[in-house]
Amino acid sequence: MADLTRSVFGATERNMTDYDVAIVGAGPAGSATAAFLSERGFSVALIDRARFPRSKPCGEYVSPEARRILDHLLGPTALTREDANLLDGMRVVSPDGTSFTGRFRGRHQFRGYADCGIAVPRSILDLHLVRLAQRKGATLIEQATLRRLDAPTGGCRALHLRRTRRPTVLTSRLVVGADGLHSRVGRQLGVVRRGRLNRVAFVAHASGVVAMQSVGEMHVTHEGYVGLAPVGHGTTNVSVVVDTTRIDRRLKPPQWFQHMVDALPEVRQRMAHAEYVTPVRGVGPFARTSTRATADRAVLVGDAADFYDPFTGEGIYAALRGAELIDSVVAPMLECDQLDAGHLRVYDRARRREFAGKWLVERIISWTVGHSSVLNHVARRLRSKPDLADLLVGVTGNFVPARRVLRPGFTLQLVF
Repeated sequence: MADLTRSVFGATERNMTDYDVAIVGAGPAGSATAAFLSERGFSVALIDRARFPRSKPCGEYVSPEARRILDHLLGPTALTREDANLLDGMRVVSPDGTSFTGRFRGRHQFRGYADCGIAVPRSILDLHLVRLAQRKGATLIEQATLRRLDAPTGGCRALHLRRTRRPTVLTSRLVVGADGLHSRVGRQLGVVRRGRLNRVAFVAHASGVVAMQSVGEMHVTHEGYVGLAPVGHGTTNVSVVVDTTRIDRRLKPPQWFQHMVDALPEVRQRMAHAEYVTPVRGVGPFARTSTRATADRAVLVGDAADFYDPFTGEGIYAALRGAELIDSVVAPMLECDQLDAGHLRVYDRARRREFAGKWLVERIISWTVGHSSVLNHVARRLRSKPDLADLLVGVTGNFVPARRVLRPGFTLQLVF
């Protein structure tokens, strides 16, 4: 990686100011945005507090439609079978043990870009995208933390960074906040808000989880849920999401992960002889949204702009699709330097058109997951009506329009 990393700290070949775009956060949202804008010829600084490759607590699910964007960016052969594991659907187990499975190639007329999603470790996915951004011309600034973002002045914003106690200032015409759930950019712009959902996640990789199939799994209990996804080489992503208002208060956060695994009989049995191959990492709380994703000479993308609940696995798709929207909507305004909040509002409108239906579905599912009796009933209905399960999973796969499950007819079939 050293030969590919062009850290500008200590560099003498260019001035450390006057980028067209400074992107804070080099996850999928930031790196994809950097690749798109660099390909258009803009000078891009891609900033992250980590050094790549690095792991990230995440469910590591990539939907069929997210695969379309990845294949466009990286090429269809970039993520090989050694990198990623195919998933042809999702299985959900309700608190009373009722389960249903929905398939991406389902009993409906919709077909996605691919018949399968994938599960891929973030250490692999993020490295591919960071390398792509660099090949397109972006300058990667690693191990750098944004300390302060100045108000616009003179047609640019100043970013005050710190790397190993060494302060650095760079300026750019546009700042992109792609710095995740607790976006420092979003907070300094004053546009993010915290919702009422009280869920946090703990994620680890484990070997020896038995009976894993070609589907992702979500096992729900009153206190939260556990997700299982095979990521290849006999390794399973184990994601535990806890409702902090319902978990046993006698337990401390480091104990929540194992408590949830043990609380679900099927999960406990299948993980009886599993070994953890990575540390347990935490992230949350969730339910972070933005009043708007734009300000003067600044936009938010990915989790920095909106992340409600990981149950439906929307994170990576939203990151990549958001990068596409910046490329199609914001890049033309960057060309003519019309980057005030008024002009950038078109990006907010584009996000609402793209995601509003999915936001509503996500919140309905999250509410259902939090009410055991309702989920038990819905699971029984979906088990008996696999065509509806396929349709719902197709929505979470991002290729079935959300309106198909928001129709009253769909709801009536789940209730009666």
